[in-house]
Amino acid sequence: MPKSVLTFLLVAILLLTGLGNSCSFVQYSDNARKVLPATVRIIAGDSLGSGVVVGKAGLVLTSNHVIADSKIAEVIFVDGAKYQGRSLLTDAGKDLALIQIENNGVAFPCANLGNSAESDELQTGDNVEIVGYPAFTELEAPAVTSGRISGFPRIESVLFIQTCAHVYPGNSGGPVINRFGEVIGIVNGKYSNVEDSCATFATAISEAEDLIARVNDQGQLDPGRDKGSINKPVVTQTVCPNAGCTAPDFTLQSLDGKSISLRSLKGKKALLIFAGTGCPACSQVMQCVSPVYAAWPRGLLETLVIISREKSSNMELWAKENNVKCPVLPDPAGEVYNLYQPAGLPAMYFINTYGDIKIKRTIHFDKCAAEVDALLRLY
Repeated sequence: MPKSVLTFLLVAILLLTGLGNSCSFVQYSDNARKVLPATVRIIAGDSLGSGVVVGKAGLVLTSNHVIADSKIAEVIFVDGAKYQGRSLLTDAGKDLALIQIENNGVAFPCANLGNSAESDELQTGDNVEIVGYPAFTELEAPAVTSGRISGFPRIESVLFIQTCAHVYPGNSGGPVINRFGEVIGIVNGKYSNVEDSCATFATAISEAEDLIARVNDQGQLDPGRDKGSINKPVVTQTVCPNAGCTAPDFTLQSLDGKSISLRSLKGKKALLIFAGTGCPACSQVMQCVSPVYAAWPRGLLETLVIISREKSSNMELWAKENNVKCPVLPDPAGEVYNLYQPAGLPAMYFINTYGDIKIKRTIHFDKCAAEVDALLRLY
């Protein structure tokens, strides 16, 4: 098993296994100073994170997993000023959220937004800085780390910026800035392994354009500025179940007679694998998923294999031949299959700790175990 499957670091709602020796905060550069006044600490229930003001009326952009299900958040500026904010818009699929500060007419410092596309303005190898409030420090001012861009991956059609700059708990939602001090991304999470430390992910700022465009200069939702691609206060896919939707609940009996419901797994991450005993690719996928299942503690991740409209005896033989250790759930009438509507077999649904579908895809990975593990840690 590759070490990358066993070694990881997550940010905010993602589990961190340690801070390591790579924590190296740099002194404020001229570029970082441009965004410092607009970078804020966010406290939403038990969640700690960062954010950046993108509208002078107090519109704050952060990660959706920072605000989570909270409707109210405390927003703290570098000068110590504290304000109450309310969750205004969220996009779970992109892990972005907007918080509107209740400002009573205050004009707030506002960051400039840059170009997050791979272009002449921003390329692999360029240096960037990340600004935010790590939870383990009592710093009144934000901390800044720096590193180069290592790629522009797309996951489920969402553009991310991958960098070598280090992040820690509390950095989620904070800005990634370019050499002009412009915001080009919002920190999402970090996947770290011994081979490659350049694995901090930020949602590209271009992915936030639709959200920001829906809010007017007074910090209110403005239907007249809707671009047409978003038409609900809480942004989700229009066809469910899909990424961004709440996963439909179900209860099935496993092959060993245990009753398992999706609701009972809330608070854990869950992988649902739809498979079939006569599907060669399904056996291959189990060779991919099994190392991931073994590497993750059951308190953090549960993996369920759902096989529809087949005999239990065939499933038992298939599970034995493929050394399947995770629960196998017969779906005799195909009711759960119909709920989730997989496009083909094998299919994978990744469900986060809040019960939301983050990933839905038919699995055909060249490096399946590494990618599944990375997706789990990213979200």
